[in-house]
Amino acid sequence: MKTTPIFIILIILFSCNAQEKKQLKKSTQKYTEMTTEKFDIEKFEKNKINNECNFILEDGTTVRQTGDENNYIEYIMPPKPNLIEIYRQFYKSGKLQRHILSFPNDFLILKKEYDENGNLTEEINYDTPYKFTFEQLLELIKKEKDTIDLYDKNTSIGRSTDTTGTFWYITYKKISMRRERIKIDGITGEILERSHYPHEDN
Repeated sequence: MKTTPIFIILIILFSCNAQEKKQLKKSTQKYTEMTTEKFDIEKFEKNKINNECNFILEDGTTVRQTGDENNYIEYIMPPKPNLIEIYRQFYKSGKLQRHILSFPNDFLILKKEYDENGNLTEEINYDTPYKFTFEQLLELIKKEKDTIDLYDKNTSIGRSTDTTGTFWYITYKKISMRRERIKIDGITGEILERSHYPHEDN
């Protein structure tokens, strides 16, 4: 899995690589879902070093926790072949405030927001416009004549939806000093365009 810097996962909360070009409207729906999930403040305070705690679960999942005067944050990175990461932000009380699923550094999948009483106040499913799903996209990648390594730092998957349509974009390195790019219809899964552009290797 791409891990550079994997903890920027939440910077993608505010700036995604080719994420939704059209702003998704916040839902006015009233929610009944609640959460009782809490951050283990006592364990964190006992084990933290410089306001940070890192550990690995039995299944190989890497967890990074941080804390400051405002909140606690948790980054959960599962081992290969899993591709989806989890970001959770907690109120200072330890109650869950925000839960996000994302494809690292490339796009958001789901975001949920909770108030301090545990009530769900907002939910945005960023997958909704894409009838050709992420799972189907992964199958398409497997069938490509080029080997596309999803864990290579030069590989990225982006997506966008606007007045011209809904699209997936796959960018990867095939030869030195350039990057290949495939544009795919986000509804039908049809490959619309294959192109490449110069890019310095690093």
